[in-house]
Amino acid sequence: MAVFLRTYTPSAGTWRNAAEVFKFPGGEVHLKNIIPEADEKTVYIADVRGADLDDLMAAALWADIAHDREMWFVLKLPYLPAARADKSDGTQPIAKYVYAKFIESMGADQIITIDTHSGFGNGTWYGAEHGLLDLSPLPLIDRALETQGHWRYDGIIAPDKGAVDRAGAVAKHYGLDLYVADKVRDFNSGILLDYKLTVPKSGKYLVVDDICDGGWTFTELADASGLDRAHLDLWVTHGIFSGKANLLTRYYGRIMTTDSHPGHNRVGVASSIVPTFTYMHETMVEGLKYV
Repeated sequence: MAVFLRTYTPSAGTWRNAAEVFKFPGGEVHLKNIIPEADEKTVYIADVRGADLDDLMAAALWADIAHDREMWFVLKLPYLPAARADKSDGTQPIAKYVYAKFIESMGADQIITIDTHSGFGNGTWYGAEHGLLDLSPLPLIDRALETQGHWRYDGIIAPDKGAVDRAGAVAKHYGLDLYVADKVRDFNSGILLDYKLTVPKSGKYLVVDDICDGGWTFTELADASGLDRAHLDLWVTHGIFSGKANLLTRYYGRIMTTDSHPGHNRVGVASSIVPTFTYMHETMVEGLKYV
């Protein structure tokens, strides 16, 4: 499982392993070895990595404990489940909305996420008293690049028009040029016909996006650029790294991500993994000042 149940008090700090998650033979998720109630005001924290429903149920059970004890409940979801499924053609469910309603039922005082694919519904669907806080990935990218020592890029690449705002913010942050790749699709079928990207061949570039699933977009982008792995690095905030994502290392010199999703652990893909705990924790503590 990829859910961590903790408590926090200003005097004692964070208590890890505040409850143990288990499953009954019938399949129901439950909690045991629950930390006793403290005498002081306590924040109950569920930190869920990925979108596993058992993990989300454990978070909901932890929320129930917090509410019974009349304490604050904070839900950390660095990878917001189903954030890409925010619309429907009329034949499919809007999965982001369905997940959001379940998350709303937890009654969180604060929900913290990072670099959501889409902001659609973020302000209204989740019901957190203090809102859904969507943190910028920039401090995490800073940390990833610090591990490289004297890094240098000649530009930032957005893999498609949908990534322009995200990649553009990174380009502005570092004072670099932004290059945008163009996907050409068949209007009727949606099939990708061509992938175009023009960049100076002498430069070195960082490709920036929020999610890498099977990696196809990024291998096609590398082919379209005409650049080899010595000239391309990749940052994705959420590394799912499914399917043939292991092939990315043939195209990119460095692949950087966070630990927001369990897929980041896939052996032989990411060369730099940035922890998200401290970033989310500092945001949570800052929010407590206004309670």
